[in-house]
Amino acid sequence: MDKSDFKFACPRCSIALSSELNCANCKMDFEIRGEIYRFLLPERCAEIQPFLNQYRLVRESDGYQSYTKDEYCRLPDVQAGNPQADVWRVRKESFDRLVSLLEGQFLSILDLGAGNGWLSHRSTELGHDLVAVDWLDDDKDGLGAHRHYPVHFTCVQADFEALPLMANQFDVVIFNASLHYTFDIERVLCKVREMIKPEGQLFVMDSPIFHSDESGQTMLREQHDRLHNNYGLREVIRPGVGYLTVKKMIELGGILGIAFKFYQSQGAPLWALKRWLARARSNREPAAFGVWAGRLI
Repeated sequence: MDKSDFKFACPRCSIALSSELNCANCKMDFEIRGEIYRFLLPERCAEIQPFLNQYRLVRESDGYQSYTKDEYCRLPDVQAGNPQADVWRVRKESFDRLVSLLEGQFLSILDLGAGNGWLSHRSTELGHDLVAVDWLDDDKDGLGAHRHYPVHFTCVQADFEALPLMANQFDVVIFNASLHYTFDIERVLCKVREMIKPEGQLFVMDSPIFHSDESGQTMLREQHDRLHNNYGLREVIRPGVGYLTVKKMIELGGILGIAFKFYQSQGAPLWALKRWLARARSNREPAAFGVWAGRLI
């Protein structure tokens, strides 16, 4: 494996690492294993492990099964019989919007919450230079799935609350259905903004969006009950705020100097019906999904 041209920093103290991935300050040594850079700190790994166990259980039960090599390479396009076809259709619509907003340029992109690397794969095919970051490293739902793709991108197992990257390296940063997995959105966005070159762009894709906190909190209660009742979980673990609001995103844009605009993904008719039923059943607004496009100002 050729080493990445991107510059890495210690996830604990943020100073530049040597070419051998050693931290002169913390005396920590990091490694590349399975063609994945390993920067997830031991204490953080232990902290998030209960959630990862829950996440894998739910994902498998909900039909996010292993795909064949060809199926991985076609994502976000899936066959109609896929158990999550409606979700993938929304992801495809959001990705197509992202591609149109990037206007055919060749860019350095940071994919945060990359999962199995589908977005990194498709973006690399378009000529971009990608770094894919995720907690998961397995070859089904995590970064290990990179082996299925015919193109190379840099895979980094890390926490986006402690990014192991030096500042000002990326034209674009994308939160790939992942920003709602943090409790302190402002702090994370502030840190990630440092990764972006001047006049760069920040995209927040497919996190659930509401106008009111009340609707978001109702959705979280519904999720808790579903996980408890359907999967027999004695304790439901929530790793972040769980949703975003329009007001919060606009406010954070003003604080951080990011001009945001939201492009909603509509999805299939069945998806729209499910959203309408959520409104009728729970007396709450349905979550919106799509792309927050932000340009640094």
